[in-house]
Amino acid sequence: MKIIIAILLWSLISFSPSFAQSLVKGIVLDRETKQPIHGATVYINNSSSATSSAKDGSFQLSQKVIRNQELIISNIGYDPASITINNTNYDKVTVFLNRKITTLDEVTVIPFEKDGWTKWGKYFTEVFIGTSKFALKTKIINPEVIRFRYNKSSKTLTVIAHEPIQIDNKELGYYISYDLISFRSSFSENTIQFEGFSYFKDYKRVIKKMKQNRKTAYKFSMMRFIRSTYRHEWSKDGYEVRELIKKQNMERKAAHERLMSITNLVNKSYEGNWSTFYILQSKIKQDTVTKYRNIMRQPEYYDVLGKHYKEADLETGNMDNDLKEIKHDNYLYIWNKNETIDSDYFQYHNAYDESTRLKLTGDLSISINEMGNYSPSTEWLMEGFFAWYSKVGNLLPFDYNENN
Repeated sequence: MKIIIAILLWSLISFSPSFAQSLVKGIVLDRETKQPIHGATVYINNSSSATSSAKDGSFQLSQKVIRNQELIISNIGYDPASITINNTNYDKVTVFLNRKITTLDEVTVIPFEKDGWTKWGKYFTEVFIGTSKFALKTKIINPEVIRFRYNKSSKTLTVIAHEPIQIDNKELGYYISYDLISFRSSFSENTIQFEGFSYFKDYKRVIKKMKQNRKTAYKFSMMRFIRSTYRHEWSKDGYEVRELIKKQNMERKAAHERLMSITNLVNKSYEGNWSTFYILQSKIKQDTVTKYRNIMRQPEYYDVLGKHYKEADLETGNMDNDLKEIKHDNYLYIWNKNETIDSDYFQYHNAYDESTRLKLTGDLSISINEMGNYSPSTEWLMEGFFAWYSKVGNLLPFDYNENN
């Protein structure tokens, strides 16, 4: 099964090493009562920088003054809030939190699964946490906060969590708190999409093996590819990037049209009885139908590799805030000739090669920065290795330094 995955794990932020440490300051209030909220978690999205609000709702977070950075405020019983801070408003942030709606089960046509975790827990863990060697030892600590709803008519699974999902990544040495905003898996479309906010907390003791595992996770990450793209270091890092064109399999298309025509005839004139159909007519043989069905097992599209790209070929120009804008037609084919992918990828993903294919939806562009972030991430669809690897069990915070 081919899976196309779009993951939104963070919003666009722009770092600059020249910025000095400053205090991000503000207050957290209940939107309805305007009363301060004590103990709310305040953090920089997808980073290890976090604090809590005091009794009067105030908070202070020592952080580089960063333009277009996303500050997340989360508290049990409230919907998480996202505030964009920059070097003009970072010291006067006022956040209003909305209380979660508690009557959702009563007004929803499709109820949550009563034994949701028993039925869907394994699947959710595999597509959310992942199936890599690091992900397999990563645990969801509080699965009871996760709820599942399956729509049989659309074959779609949606997942919500009424509290942040707490995750223990033993191999990388992180505790991760993940505010799940949405999760949708369409079995008819073979697509998975989820988005949320996360912050990382180091183990009290990060041993040498964990540091080495982080280096390995970084080596295969989408974050590394984006950083390499920004720095024009594809050649140094071993990336080969080519144009990929999807060519429709015309033999399969013709076989599909013919088989549908025959099937409609059997259903209409022979009440769906194929045995009777073969007996009462002589023009269409059973071997012919079998041939069409065998052709239908072929891929719908063939991958045709085109020209080699350089980083500058994708850039449409620099944007404000140290960002670069990139755009491409057709697919990008990405392969790293310097790295050997573990066999668990082929075991779990039934893959035929080590490549990644990226496709922009619509007539959009992607903004990237030097820390490895890209936005809007939900508009960059992934197939192949990055789609498999870009799961929570392999995630690193954006303040990860690959040189440490």
